[in-house]
Amino acid sequence: MNPEFLRNAWLEATPIRLALIAGLTLLLLAAGAAVPFGLPSPAALALGAWWFFVVLWGTRSAALSVVGEIRERTWDSQKLSSISPLEMVWGKLFGATLAQWFGGAICLPFILAPVWIAQGPRGALSYAVILVTLGVFAQSLALLASLNLVRRSSGNWRLDTFLCQVAGIGGSFFYYSLWSSLPAIARNGMRQIVWWGFPVGLSDFHLISLLLFTGWTLVGCWRAMRAELRFANGPYVWLGWLAYLCLYQAGFEHWLLQRMRHALDGIDFAAHETEIRVALAAIALAGTVYGMVFLEPKDPVRLRWLGERISRRDFARAFHALDAWMLSWLATAIAALVLAAMLAADPRLPGAWLTVLAAFCFLTRDAGIFVLMRPLAGARGDFAALAILGALYLLLPAVLPGLAPFLLPLHPGWLGLIAAIAEPAAVWVLALRRLRINHRLR
Repeated sequence: MNPEFLRNAWLEATPIRLALIAGLTLLLLAAGAAVPFGLPSPAALALGAWWFFVVLWGTRSAALSVVGEIRERTWDSQKLSSISPLEMVWGKLFGATLAQWFGGAICLPFILAPVWIAQGPRGALSYAVILVTLGVFAQSLALLASLNLVRRSSGNWRLDTFLCQVAGIGGSFFYYSLWSSLPAIARNGMRQIVWWGFPVGLSDFHLISLLLFTGWTLVGCWRAMRAELRFANGPYVWLGWLAYLCLYQAGFEHWLLQRMRHALDGIDFAAHETEIRVALAAIALAGTVYGMVFLEPKDPVRLRWLGERISRRDFARAFHALDAWMLSWLATAIAALVLAAMLAADPRLPGAWLTVLAAFCFLTRDAGIFVLMRPLAGARGDFAALAILGALYLLLPAVLPGLAPFLLPLHPGWLGLIAAIAEPAAVWVLALRRLRINHRLR
């Protein structure tokens, strides 16, 4: 069996801890069954206890599975062991949270019993799959966030653990709120969602989406663990995730068209369905650029090495060593150019292609700000970059409205495009110059 799983299981799931969890949980449920009618039922108490064990406590244990090793200075010795990245992820994710899953397993029968009575075996099985998958999703998201923060080497492990726990809890609560609102949506007449032209039941669509995103989160943990253990990842897994994200996001074109028809009457959005699909994919790709350029370390040494490979025309090695945010930027560039070409050929949307190109240029500027602030502000560079973006997108347009067309992709003409091209060019010149200066100083 996986030695890392066994080690974490012996450390976390001790007999005393399991006995305390079982005793307190059963005592709570017995008290709920004995109280007068009108107070929380045993099923409601069991659901609350399940959230406490699997989501609240489980995400913290998952986040601490690596961060705790760093604090105790045992992580370096683990990285030198012969345990593979997949075994390390499995051992950390499910071994460190074994006690929490034990408590959740005690609660599940009390949660599912009323569902079995009301909806039958199929409803109870579906609800069980959702709860278990949601727990895995929350814990794997917390582990993934912790592995990304470990690569940043911030040193503030208490804050990092809290942020990772918030990421896991936020993701699980966001999905569960959508799932719990399905009955209200169905009562309003919407029982299906049209995705890529195919009608799919809302419950089935949400369940399949949860399973797919949980699978990708686990793949992300494996990939992040490989990077932490100094394995070369390559670009293809990330490119596969980007392709999946574009396919998933673009499928909501029909749903968006329905909402836009109600909001803006008289406009034939159906004539632009292809452009809308490409735009949805481009927006999803742009989101991954912002997310990964903030999370990834942007090591100046690595960036200089990539520049040397490109200057020597060693494009194959450079491509296989690109960071995730760079791959996302390239994919966004392709999507933006395709969308701009489609809009330029459509006389019904004059000037829209200039806005698309300007938006991509501002995205390039923002990524350059993150790269520039890394050598200037060190470990706080990413937060300094966020402050600069807040000033560019919120503060300055509010204080000086005349500058808004030069800071945001709002100007539909050539003047806005020229400003959008000049700003990223200036930012990247400064960033590359700063990288060279730091290299000379060393």
